[in-house]
Amino acid sequence: MNSKSIKQLTTPPLRSYPPFQRKVPQGRLWIKYFFILLFFITSITGQSLFNRWTGTDPFVGSARSTAMGNTHLLNSTGSSNVRFNPANLGNTKTNLEFDFQVNRSSAFERWSMPVRDSFGEFLTHADYVANEFSYYGISGGIVSSLKIPVLGTAGVGFHYAPLTHFTYQYSEEVRGSYRIEDGEYASKDPIVGYQNLSTDGTVMAVSIGGGVNLDFIDDIEISVGGAINLIQTADLTDRVEVDTLYSDVTNLTTLPDWNETSELPATNFITFSTSFTLNSNIIIGASWEGEAISNSSSYYLEIDSTSGLFQYWDDTSFVVSGLNYLKPEIKSFAISYNSNEQQEMSIDFEINQISYNGHHNFQDYKQFKFGFEYLTQLGTPIRGGLIYRTAFIPAMKPVSMFTFGSGKAIGNLVIDYAGTYCFQSFNYPDLFPVEGDIRSEYDLVRDSQLHLQLAVTYKF
Repeated sequence: MNSKSIKQLTTPPLRSYPPFQRKVPQGRLWIKYFFILLFFITSITGQSLFNRWTGTDPFVGSARSTAMGNTHLLNSTGSSNVRFNPANLGNTKTNLEFDFQVNRSSAFERWSMPVRDSFGEFLTHADYVANEFSYYGISGGIVSSLKIPVLGTAGVGFHYAPLTHFTYQYSEEVRGSYRIEDGEYASKDPIVGYQNLSTDGTVMAVSIGGGVNLDFIDDIEISVGGAINLIQTADLTDRVEVDTLYSDVTNLTTLPDWNETSELPATNFITFSTSFTLNSNIIIGASWEGEAISNSSSYYLEIDSTSGLFQYWDDTSFVVSGLNYLKPEIKSFAISYNSNEQQEMSIDFEINQISYNGHHNFQDYKQFKFGFEYLTQLGTPIRGGLIYRTAFIPAMKPVSMFTFGSGKAIGNLVIDYAGTYCFQSFNYPDLFPVEGDIRSEYDLVRDSQLHLQLAVTYKF
């Protein structure tokens, strides 16, 4: 680092920020240590910041397959098969199944700027933003199967679930300074205002499909199926708000307040899948999902091209599209190994090829998934998995994910739960730059996400 950079970093910034502190209750200390352990185990793309561009990961399947490394192709249960593997509807062993699932995604994001520690005389990053927000979603459906003489078993199903969401919330607490002339006590760094950015919108999808398990050929078991997925109309709302508490503040951005809503039109995509049983231990599956493109209305936001918010939406023109959402094309291949007919131990591998086909300047990428399920002597499953994903946004690094979960069967009622944890750090420009800001480097963004699922299935 040259002397000019050192000088810039050691110059007091126009905005001063207190160190981020968070108290952890005694009863939740074990949760703190659990997440510290997860931090060292894995790192993932949890870029909540990019939800506005890409939406969240569209691979939200059943709780069982999520816990097993998102291996949805061969391990989905209930109505999730309609979306991810309609061929498996012909393998349903009950006449009728209802399932309901609740999803909760929480994100914790920290923004830091480079500073010099005046006590230790070293360069470090100081937090100036700490955002925490959550998203809740529900899904459910019904599947049914029927034995057909000579042909085999046929199944049909209906599934309703979020395809993706665009939730993001950013709130920056800006502090200034006072000069007290009359000797009264006052804060040295009072709050002078807030700079806020938020995006809200959820895309729901209805999936209707069917599959058949062909068993008329001796020693060969093959299943095929297909589904149509109807993406529902959705609204996307963007809000920018600068809240000034005092009239003489000079270290807040000059961007105007802005609140716009655009509509995402309905569209659809199709799914085809097949699975092939080699023997009692090995099953192979493959699927294909088509892409879906939906272009909403556009609105205009006249902001300076050097603004961080300008880079957040569009760095090539003054047009800010309301939403141009693309559900990419997905090709999947999976293999599952079961230790015996009772499936006391299942080991699964899955590969996804995700293709944007040149849209949105995104790179095509792959996901490599590993999952397992072990049944204890009490019949309680222990599930876990890992996911490795190559980068789909230029300049980002490949990432990985850790998944976990279990379940319990009580008569005809089955309860499953799953979780995924992710963490990533990356560099990005200040979203709300101010005139004369001395920072010459991008801010450091650290984002961690925890996704939890609870599913209830009743079999008749």
